[in-house]
Amino acid sequence: MKKLTLKEYFNYLPKLNTEELYLFYLISRDREAKQMGLSIDKILFRIKEEDPEKATRILEAIRQNVEFQVKGIKLKKEWIKIMHVLNPVNFVKASHKAAIRYVEQCKENLNIEKLYNSELPRNVDFRIFMIDIDTKDKKILEKLIDIRPRLVITTKRGYHFHVWKEDLENPQTLFKIADKEIEIKTRNSIEYVPFILQGNFTPEAYEINNVEEVKDL
Repeated sequence: MKKLTLKEYFNYLPKLNTEELYLFYLISRDREAKQMGLSIDKILFRIKEEDPEKATRILEAIRQNVEFQVKGIKLKKEWIKIMHVLNPVNFVKASHKAAIRYVEQCKENLNIEKLYNSELPRNVDFRIFMIDIDTKDKKILEKLIDIRPRLVITTKRGYHFHVWKEDLENPQTLFKIADKEIEIKTRNSIEYVPFILQGNFTPEAYEINNVEEVKDL
């Protein structure tokens, strides 16, 4: 098991081709707020960028210096996270589909930018599954004993495991372990940027060879 730096994490991400970008979000998302009855889940700002370090610096500066409101609710800084779509976004496919939708619905008063932004996370070049576990119970980890992830990100309550499609002979093996504690996320996975403060915790990223290593974290 190897703890990565932020730069190493970004180098680990899938390499982009000429039609791809990374998609980063400033997003309001917090369990404390939900417990208070506040519906604040919302993308506040998005960046489409080839350089993930640049995108993160920009979003950190915005989060630090801008006050946001959602439905009249002033957002606490700790409610605002910096996350990214785990798989690369194919902006060419997204552009084509947004243009088709715009033409098909041209009689309506449409915002082409909103159409385009809605298509971006729907048009990813899928390379990585995410296994989302919202607990650190070691018995739950034992259910993943036959899975071979390349990386794990620690979250406040659990783990995000990354399993690359090319490492799987049969993707159905992942879905067989899914239950109420284990969620398998596919092309639209959204991941924390590790090694920066995310509310009141800081996720960390580790390269791993098997799930057994995570029990030592």
